[in-house]
Amino acid sequence: MNADDACGFCTNITEGTFDVVARGTGVIAVLDRHPINRGHVLVLPTRHAPDLTALHPTEISEMVVVAQRADRAIRNVFGNAVEGTNLLMSNGAAADQGVPHAHLHVIPRATGDGYEFREDASRYPLVPLDAAERAALSSELDSTN
Repeated sequence: MNADDACGFCTNITEGTFDVVARGTGVIAVLDRHPINRGHVLVLPTRHAPDLTALHPTEISEMVVVAQRADRAIRNVFGNAVEGTNLLMSNGAAADQGVPHAHLHVIPRATGDGYEFREDASRYPLVPLDAAERAALSSELDSTN
């Protein structure tokens, strides 16, 4: 079995069971089946890629452009009911990625909508990066494509 066979998103793409609201060259935008708020859209590549690191630069670019279009459309359709949006991508189970297929959430937001990111302030301040960690991170960022 290949990765596509085990992926629910790939199955939905193949079977045409997503509620597709936009198509691009290598991505689609679909209505989330378990929306946080009305109008919640997912933007995902049509090719199986488990997370951000597995995406091609062209897929990433197209995902961001389609997410921007989705954001504008959500604001236009729902008007003043949408006070802002969250764009969210989780990568890996520890980051709460529920489906192992890269996808970018475009979530309409309004004050008091009940959805919030919670942060444990008791964890702060974190130990800053030491010089070697900072240098290694900078080097990796400079050398990766």
